Order: sequence, then structure tokens, then C-alpha cells
Amino acid sequence: MRIWLDIREQMLRLAALLRRNQTERDLAKELEFHLVLKQQKYADEYGLDQAEAAARARRSLGNVEKWKEFCRDVGRSRPLEDFARDLALALRMLSKTPAFTAVALITLALAIGANTAIFSLINVLLLRPLDVPEADRLTLLRIQPDEFGYTFNYPLFKYVESHADAFSEVFAFASSDLQVHGRDGIERVAGQLVSGGYFAALKVNPEVGRYIVPADDRPGVATAVISDRFWRNWFGGDPRVLGRKIVLNNVVVTVVGVMPPKFRGAAKDARPDVFLPFELEPLIDAPFNNIAGGSHSWWFHVGARLRSGTSLDQANAFLRASSQAAFKATLPDSNFRFNGHTRSELLLIAEPGTTGYSYLRLRFRKPLNALMLLVALVLVIACLNLATLLMARAASREREMATRFALGASRTRLLRQLLTESMLLAITGTALGSVASPLLSNLLIAFLTSHQPLQPRLDTAPDVRVLLFTAALAAVATILTGIAPAMRSTGRGLEQRMRDSSRALRGPDRPRFWPRLLLACEVGLALVLVTGAGLLGYSLMQLHEIPPGFEPRGLVLLELEMAKQPRDGKALIRAYHDIAEGLSAIPGVKAVSFVNVIPLEGSSWTGDISVPGQAKHELYRNRIGPAYFRAMHTPLLAGREFRWTDTDESGRVAILNEAAARLLFPGRSPLGQCIGVDDDPAHKATAVVVGVVANAKYTSLRDAAPPAVYSPISQDVRNKPSHAAAIRMNGSPAAVIAAARKTVRGIVPEIPPPVATTMEQTIAEALATERMMATLALFFGAAALLITGIGLYGTLAYATQRRTGEIGIRMALGAQPGSVISMVCLDNGAIALGGCLAGIPGSLAASRLIGGFLYATSPCDPLILSASALLLIGVAAGASMIPAVRASRIDPIAAIRYE
Repeated sequence: MRIWLDIREQMLRLAALLRRNQTERDLAKELEFHLVLKQQKYADEYGLDQAEAAARARRSLGNVEKWKEFCRDVGRSRPLEDFARDLALALRMLSKTPAFTAVALITLALAIGANTAIFSLINVLLLRPLDVPEADRLTLLRIQPDEFGYTFNYPLFKYVESHADAFSEVFAFASSDLQVHGRDGIERVAGQLVSGGYFAALKVNPEVGRYIVPADDRPGVATAVISDRFWRNWFGGDPRVLGRKIVLNNVVVTVVGVMPPKFRGAAKDARPDVFLPFELEPLIDAPFNNIAGGSHSWWFHVGARLRSGTSLDQANAFLRASSQAAFKATLPDSNFRFNGHTRSELLLIAEPGTTGYSYLRLRFRKPLNALMLLVALVLVIACLNLATLLMARAASREREMATRFALGASRTRLLRQLLTESMLLAITGTALGSVASPLLSNLLIAFLTSHQPLQPRLDTAPDVRVLLFTAALAAVATILTGIAPAMRSTGRGLEQRMRDSSRALRGPDRPRFWPRLLLACEVGLALVLVTGAGLLGYSLMQLHEIPPGFEPRGLVLLELEMAKQPRDGKALIRAYHDIAEGLSAIPGVKAVSFVNVIPLEGSSWTGDISVPGQAKHELYRNRIGPAYFRAMHTPLLAGREFRWTDTDESGRVAILNEAAARLLFPGRSPLGQCIGVDDDPAHKATAVVVGVVANAKYTSLRDAAPPAVYSPISQDVRNKPSHAAAIRMNGSPAAVIAAARKTVRGIVPEIPPPVATTMEQTIAEALATERMMATLALFFGAAALLITGIGLYGTLAYATQRRTGEIGIRMALGAQPGSVISMVCLDNGAIALGGCLAGIPGSLAASRLIGGFLYATSPCDPLILSASALLLIGVAAGASMIPAVRASRIDPIAAIRYE
């Protein structure tokens, strides 16, 4: 094989040498021919003899080698100089048609900017690795078969950590909002509890001092590693920060290290300022203790670094073999269920942890992938639109192309020039889109992180992947928009086009198949987008119209963090009573109460409820204050609401919603009946039902209101409970919120400023996925309509301009303006109708892909599909009207004279 390759190489070299020698011989013969002609001229015209004529001819011709070099230089390719000339000519040609250029650039910038923005977010959440050494060796541990099974309990983590044969380090981390004493009182700081192997697994060295090691991860050791940002903001970048003390959640910790500026930890969508040892959790979360909660507390995430020489498949084989032993050792209850799955069904697996853990990725992965498909359709529509406009523009340049061809330009030269124009449009449009894409990226991030007030925005700064993606978009746009128009403009028949001297005399333009086909495809793809946007928008509207069981308008929620203030027991309940009275005195406030689990916020609390003679029922629970249902505008069907006098001494009481009353006491009144309430394994009590209220949504608007049992906060005197104030008001929320914060600060100055949200914002956050999908789909659908309308208008305008002479003759022969308008509009009407018919199967297929995001509507909803098609036909009619009316006003004599 090697010998054959050597022989082939030698033969190629020989062939190249022979070609070069033949060229040199042809060049020598050509110069010799010119020399003979000159010699003959001097001999015939001046009567010189042959020798003297030859000498004079050689003197006149000059240095032969110089002429050879000149000829070689003329024949040599100069790609950079040729490209510069093509680029200059393209700039001149595009500047002569500013309207066309502006429309083309805006169309491409819109499509490419949207694609870049969506891809930037996908890159941050799904593709960009953590900024740590050897990130590809990191893994995240998950419990199958649950899709969101990334939370672990303490015994399970310790078991995996001690049986980590496939991993060099196993680490745990949990986000924690910390309270720190600042210059302006209590402030919130984003923190993270990390195990002793956390920093060793991430392999990031501290900027100052050291990081947390296993020796720090012991009960009673209060050390802290801080971020560079926290170091500079709180300590002014003092290099003597090591050994300084910070009071976090009433715990004094010692700073032992500062991490580099770019370090964000193992959680992609978090940016902790303080890292604390894992075993410090009982003090940080006091009076709660998740570590002591054992297998009942699932609250943190676990990652690991693969041991050298161990692959991910090998690690998973080890985990599969040891999973049952791990769960049996850490979940002693054989009846235990993890999100509906029995202990024997559970399995530990390791997933690639290159990109770290991200809750946003888990929640929005499918919507972002679906949006990427939608926005790709926008790009295809934009490219088809521009290709159609370029074809229409090329039709008006036929004579120009024919003239260039007649003057000696080759088809390759014309193709290169036209492709240069397309490339210039694509690159400029890409540059404009890249400038505009950060705006859309920031809007997307606002959608995704509105529920995380302490976390900074995701870093969507472009990296190599985004730049390559943008370059690929520019290349795709150049190819899709330039190839077909260039090939058609330089096709056969240029000589015939040159001979045609009058368009008016040769009748109407011949049918143009390709521009119409491209426009029909564009209309069909636009129908897919518009139908999807209509389905998602209608679904979101239906979700907002679901009655939640309370009135969200005019309701403000004020989250109070009471766990770290000094009051406890009855003194704490008295503080809540004082807060309620203070808030009620604010002008515009109609009712005030408290709630432990905010409806539709995403959290939940369930507990066993028993009735004598029945099996236990696991129902949703909540703790509320007096006048809660009045503040929420939830109807009280029977009995009464809670009072501040409902204490443990007066006897436990409960309120049921309508669903729980039917479940526990079918066919009879629950008032005065007793139910067993198991708040926790160590605290069981009997409560008397004193009221029944209407059903209200608990965790999801999509699901039916579940059976729920309400208990009074005045009987919850353990563990310093934190409740949210529910404020029913009139007027501006901003004024009420400011006054409410001031009131709370005056009563309990030891807590941080309460986080305030309206219930409408809470519902909007609960529908964040649907809201993002519907909003962006509507935006992209509107963009598709706009782009399609521009394409139909531009193509018809060019076609109408080319038919000026024909229309003039028709009107001279008696055609009425109405018939001219109908004739001109007929083309776009046929294209729109054909495109809609062709787009129906694609719309049905695409609608099924987004079926999981729909509510109360079918992916095949004929009403929305018909409305989308009618909307597109209406856009086509509107785009056709201006060129059609303009054509009906043509002066026949002026049109014929123009031709």
C-alpha cells in the first residue's frame, strides 16, 4: 500500500510538471508569434531586410522574460483581491436598494438573534462545563426511576461515601439562605453547606488561605470559606481576612479561605457567597435539624469524581450492584415509598456532572429544546423569505446579468458575485442579531430566575460554542439565501434575455415555479409556528381562567423569617398577633392573616389524618392564622374560622376543605367531629373540626383541589415557625409593602426585611414553564407572520413592477382597476392557500410535540388550526393589497412609453 501511494504521488508530480512545461511552451510560441508579426510588419512597411527587421522587432517587444512573467501574473489566481472587488461591488449594489437591504437585514437579524439567544441559554444550562479542572470526570448521583431524584438524606450519603470504590471523592452540597449582621441590620446572603470532600473533588485552589477539608466537617467546627465577591464587599479585600469572625444565623464562624472570583461551586444556577461545613447544619438551621432527621429528611445533592482509570459505565455497574444494600441499610422501613416507588424499585445511578447540578435545567430542559425547534423554524422562514426576495430582485437584474455575460463575464464569475452579496447580507444580519440577542437572553433569564431573589443572573456571555453556532448560522443563511437565486440568475438563456428589448411586447412573465414554491414553503412553516403559538397561548389563557379557590388580585404575601429571632412559644405567637394588628392599621389593608404553605408556591406538607373506624388518609396540611379565609376570599361553607384564643389549652381544632369533608365524613356533617392529627411521629393529637371551607388549589393549577386539613398557627408553638403574612388590600401594592416592612421592622427588628410578592406573581411563577413557552411562541409566531408578509409583499411588488407594460396595455384595452387588483392578488392568494394546505400535516405533527405543555385543548384543535390558516391568508391579502392598488393606478400611456 505504501509503495502504491509513493508511485501515485510521483505520477501526480510528473503530471503537474508536464502541464507546467506545456504552458511554458505555449507561452513561448505565443510570444514568438507576436515577434514574427512585428518582424513582418517592419519588413513590409519600412522595406527593411529580414535581419534588420528582426532586430527592430526584438527591440520593440522588449524583454521577453518580462512579458512571460507578466502573462504568468495575469493568469495567476488572486483570491483576496478578487474577493475585495466582489465585496466592493456588492456594497454598491446593495446600497442602491436601501429598502430591500433594510428588510433583508432586519429579517435575518430577528431570526439569528432569536436563535443565538435561545442557544446561549441552552449552552449555559445544558452544555457549558463547570469552570473547574477535569470537569468531565465529575458525576451527579441520582435515584431512579424518579426524574427529579437528585435529593439525598444524610444516612444514604454517608453510606455511599464509605462505599465509594468507583470514586476518588464523594461530596454533598445544599443551598442555604443565610442571615448575616450587616451595617444596615440583618441581611440575606446566599450560602452553601458542603461536605469535607467538596473542594477536593472540584480541584479548585483558594485565592487566599485554604478550603474546607474533612477535618472541618465535624460537629462543633465553625469554619467558613467565602467568595471573592463577599471578601471584597464585606472585608474590602483585606488580605488579613483569615481568622476574622462572621455571625451567620446566630452562629459565629471563622473565615479560613477565599475562593477565586470565577468559582461558583457545583450548582450551575447558584452563586454562593459563603461555604460552611456540612456538619454545621444543626446550628445553621436551628431549631430544625435535617441531619438528625435521618432517612425522613431529603434535602441536599450528591456528586462524585470518578477514580482514575474508572469509566462512567463501570461506576454505574458498581452502583447497581450496591444499590439495594445501600437502601436497606439506610431505609429500614420496608414500606417506605420514594415519590411513589417502593424501596426495592430504587436504584442509584451516576450521571455526567460536567455541567454541574441545575434545578433550572431539570425544570426547563424540555421547554428549551422545544423552543429551539420553534426558533429554528423562524430562521428557515427568514432564509426562505430572503431567497424569494433575492429571486424576485434577480428577475429585475436579468438584463444586467445578460450584459455582463455578453461582455465576457463567466458564469462562475457571476455566481461568485451574487453569492458575495448573499454572504454580505448574512454576515451583517448575523452581526446585528448577535448584538440584539443579549436582550432576549436577559428576558429569558428573568422568566427563569424570578423565584430566586438572592441568586445572580446566569452568565450568558458568549463562549466558543456560541461563536461557532453563530458562525454556522451565518453560513447556513448564506447557503439557503444565496445558492438558489444565484443559480437561477446565471442559468441558461442569458443571451436570449439580452435580445429581448421590450417586456411590454412579449406579454406577461412566464410562470416562475421556484419563487412560488419557496413562498409556499414559507407559508407552510409559518402555519406551523402560528398554530403552535395559538395552542400554547390558548392553553395559558385557560390556565389563568381556572378558579384557584381564592382571589389572587389584591393579595400580598410577606414572608417572615422568624427562626433566628429570640422569641419562642407563646411570646412568638404574641409577636404574630402584634404584627397582624400593626399591618391591619395600614391604610388600604382590609384583612391580615398568616399561612405556613403558600398556595401554588411549589412547597407542600402532608400528614396522616385518621377518623375512628377508618383507615388513615395521607392528606395535604397547612397552618393558617385567624381570618385567613376572609383574607384569601375563600368561602366559609360551615362553622367558623380560627381565633387567636384557639390554643393548646383550649383544645386542638381543625378546619377541613370540602374535599376532605366528603372523604372523611361522607354523607354527614364534620362539624364537632374528632380527627387524629399526626404532626410528626413524636406529636400525635386529636382535633375537633370547627369549620368547612371551599376547595382551593394547593400545589398546581392543573390538578384538582386536593383534600386538605388546616390547623391554627396559635397551636404551633414548637421550633419557632416562620409564616407568611397574607394581606388583602386596596390600592398600590408598592405603598402597602413599604409600610408593611416598616411595621414588621418595628415589631421584630431581629429578622431580615421580609420578601414581598403578590399572589398574582406567585401564580405567574407557578406557570413559568407555560408562560415562557406561550410568550416566546407568540413572539416567534408574530415574527413568522411579519416575515411571511414581507416576503409576499416584496415578491409581488417586484413581479408587479416587471408587469408594468402588460398592465398598461390591459388598462389601455379597457381593463378596470378592480380586475387589475384581482389579477395581481390572485398570485399571492394561491400561494397562501397552497402553503396553508401543505402546512396542515406539519402543524398537526408539531402540535403533538408540544402536547405535554397544553391544558384544556387538543393538539389537533380544528378551531385554532382554522384560525391560524385564516390569519395567514389575511396577512397574504394585506401584503398583496398595496402592490395591487399601485398597479391599478398605472397610467397606460406612461407605462407603454416607459417600456
